[in-house]
Amino acid sequence: MSENLMISAPGSRRLSLPMLALRERADGFAGAPTGSARPLSLLAAFQEAEPYLGLPPQAFKLIAWLVKMTKAQDWEAGSRPIAWPSAARQQEFLGLTASAVKTLNRTLFEAGVFVLRDSPTGKRYGRRDGEGRIVEAYGFDLSPLAFRAEEFIRRAASARAERERLRALRRRASCARRDLAQIGETLAGAGALPEGWPQFATTARELAAAARKARSSQALADLVGGLEAQRMQAEAWAREAPAAAQTIPEEPADRPLTITTNLSDNPLDTVPDCETSSGEADKLEPMRTETLVYPEELAELAPRLAAHLAAPHPGWRELVDAAGQGLRRELGVSANLWGEACRALGRQGAAVALAIVSSKPPEHFRRGAGGYFAAMVKRAATGELRLDRSLWKLRRERLERLRC
Repeated sequence: MSENLMISAPGSRRLSLPMLALRERADGFAGAPTGSARPLSLLAAFQEAEPYLGLPPQAFKLIAWLVKMTKAQDWEAGSRPIAWPSAARQQEFLGLTASAVKTLNRTLFEAGVFVLRDSPTGKRYGRRDGEGRIVEAYGFDLSPLAFRAEEFIRRAASARAERERLRALRRRASCARRDLAQIGETLAGAGALPEGWPQFATTARELAAAARKARSSQALADLVGGLEAQRMQAEAWAREAPAAAQTIPEEPADRPLTITTNLSDNPLDTVPDCETSSGEADKLEPMRTETLVYPEELAELAPRLAAHLAAPHPGWRELVDAAGQGLRRELGVSANLWGEACRALGRQGAAVALAIVSSKPPEHFRRGAGGYFAAMVKRAATGELRLDRSLWKLRRERLERLRC
């Protein structure tokens, strides 16, 4: 049987299966305990979610009007929140034709916003007793607003979070595009453009164009990752050109942290555990390389660090404070050990190292997170710490999660 099959009796409203299911659910509406109904709070939850429900433009205006026709006691146990404005009054209020009003009502019924309760004559009407309670009513049953309230709240929260992710990612994409353009101009002025620069620049433009069109954070994150990888390559070329390197514009206060370390030939290798023996680490053939990490990227790679941030777009000052205060205490790292880390790695490097520790599950540690961090600090003091590969590992894991 088709989901959109219409079921009707002669002279009655045609109902689709989804509409019948909604009406059955509304029939089971128990109502709120006496004195606890808050219809305006339910309306507020619907208002927050309404832009993401795919409803017609007049949807909220109509629902707000209907909710204000009800009384708090209509939403309580033993009653039902029904409003019964006439069709003519609804047309006048909305400024719509009779046909447009019928279409709107059916659309909202099918969307599960309200249930249409028809009288035997097809008219809307209602009456209340001496205490103002509904005795009989036919019209718009608004109980779906009550039993869908939590869903509306979740939808609105999810949409807000998505907007924040998109805003942060677009900011990173803009920074990457700007930096690539500046580096290209600098290298061109110094006559130091690499042989493959034209194709490199074309790829960057394609990534930037696709990023501008991206509508989901998951799609945009992959494109921004590509742009930032290109920026890292461009910065590496710039460092290889001494004349150009001296004229590269100064980075803003929240510039990326450059991590220089001795690595194996493959920068994507998994970082060796801090608790492995020094003999195993000595078997790696070292080479010098550099990796950049931006404040917002680090917050995305380390959710436990991000949980201690108050601002949605942190700079290094906020990240260092969050690591050195909230995250340090959460992981059981002493103030003395944190001070040693700052001396060995710098404040930003210490924050990166602690963020990496926070990304690991508890079973990863043999001596707790504090002992693991202490081993990292000890390796930093001897030049053996490989934060670069740890960051690449976190990036790969994040991309894998986004693709799932």
